[in-house]
Amino acid sequence: MWTGHHPERPNFPAILGLVLLLAGLILSTDGCKSPTSPDGNGEADILVTNDFGSTVDIYMDGDFRFSITEKNTIEIDDVTLEEHLMEAKEHGTQTVIVSETIDVTEKTDYAWTVDDPPDIDVINNTGTSLQISMDGTYRFDLGEEEDRWLMDVGFGERLLQAVDPTTGREVASIRIQVKEYKDYTWTIAGIE
Repeated sequence: MWTGHHPERPNFPAILGLVLLLAGLILSTDGCKSPTSPDGNGEADILVTNDFGSTVDIYMDGDFRFSITEKNTIEIDDVTLEEHLMEAKEHGTQTVIVSETIDVTEKTDYAWTVDDPPDIDVINNTGTSLQISMDGTYRFDLGEEEDRWLMDVGFGERLLQAVDPTTGREVASIRIQVKEYKDYTWTIAGIE
């Protein structure tokens, strides 16, 4: 039976089909993102990570971009080289959790993390160990030249107190208005 193909001759239609398939694959990968390179042929991206603890809505320059669940990262692809206002809002509301301006100056990846609820960093620069309380409740001992964090602090006025453990006397205190999703700092530099 004759199949129209001689075993010693190349099958030109099959070879032509294979060449066209390979050419199509090569051309289809031309639109892929290239990394930053010395000649600046890459693109600028912003990688948004949600460490807040719940789903948040992400806005860039006032425009809604996407909702992101906790512990996930989503890329905003090919952003323009200029300052961009990033905002994370409570999911389904207009309540701003955190905002930051990112100055995109070159074609590379930028990272922005929506952090967890407010924390307070307590820094002891007094040269003596202290006991730290918040709102009348003992939290921890703080050694000389040490810092520790009060984690996930609720909103409102917070009274922080430092007590000398040898005398039981309050040596420093501060009232901090916790009203934003950001971290706060109390540096104890001298004692009363």
